Amino acid sequence: MIISHKHRFIYLRTEKTGSTSLSNVLETVLGDEDIRGTMSRPAWARYSPIHHGALKRNFPQWFGLHTHATAKQVRQIVGKKIFDSYFKFAVERNPWDRQVSLYFHREWKKNNKNPDFDRDMRSAIYRNTEYCKLNNWSIYAIGNEVVVDRVLRYENLNNEITSTLHDLGIDIEIEMPRMRSYAPGRPHYSTYYTDWTRNLVAKWYAKDIEALGYTFETKSDDNTGLIAKPMTAAANEQPFQGGQAAP
Repeated sequence: MIISHKHRFIYLRTEKTGSTSLSNVLETVLGDEDIRGTMSRPAWARYSPIHHGALKRNFPQWFGLHTHATAKQVRQIVGKKIFDSYFKFAVERNPWDRQVSLYFHREWKKNNKNPDFDRDMRSAIYRNTEYCKLNNWSIYAIGNEVVVDRVLRYENLNNEITSTLHDLGIDIEIEMPRMRSYAPGRPHYSTYYTDWTRNLVAKWYAKDIEALGYTFETKSDDNTGLIAKPMTAAANEQPFQGGQAAP
C-alpha cells in the first residue's frame, strides 16, 4: 500500500500480483512525505501476544496501515477527501492462476517436497487450517463496489503500469523484475485443476470473476495460445463446505 501526496495517487496492494516488485518500482518516485504500508517488525512487537501483522490488519488507526490494507481502511486513515480526489489503482490476477501461485508459495515456505494442489484444496482440514483463501476484493472494493480508478491486469503488468504512470505525469523506464519466483517453468495453472477444485475457486472469488470478467483458460491444442473453457455440469455442483478467509 502506497499513498503518494507528491503524485496524488494511492496504490492498493493486492496479494500474489507482483506487489513486491511493483512496490519497489513505485518507491523510486516517492517523496519524503509519502506513506508506505510496512510489515517491518516494530520494537513493541516482541511484547505483544498478537502478531503485529494481525493488529495492523484489524486496527490500522492504532498500529498503522498494513501492507495489504483494504480500501475502506485507507479511506478511514487518509480521509474521504483525499481518498476520493487521488488516483487509485490496484493489480489483479486471474483467480485460478492466483490460487495455484498462493498454494505453491505456501508449500515452498514450508519446504514441502510433495505438494499436491488438488489433494490439499479438496481437504476440509487443509482449507480450514492453512492460509489458502485470499481477500483481494476488499483491497480494491468497498462492499460490492470497486472503488479504484483502474484495476491493472497482472498478465500485462509491464505495459499497464507504464501507461498508468504516464497518465500520472511520471515518465520513467519500467521493467518489472521477477523478485519472488518460486517455481520457474511451472506448467499452466489449468493443469492443476479438476472440475471440483475449479468450482471451489469460482465460488470463493465470484465477485472478482464477475466484476473483472475472468475466465478459466486452458492451453489450446496447438499450444499457440489460451482458450476459455466453459463450466461443465460437474463444475456446477457444490460438493464442498467451508474454507477460511485470509486473516
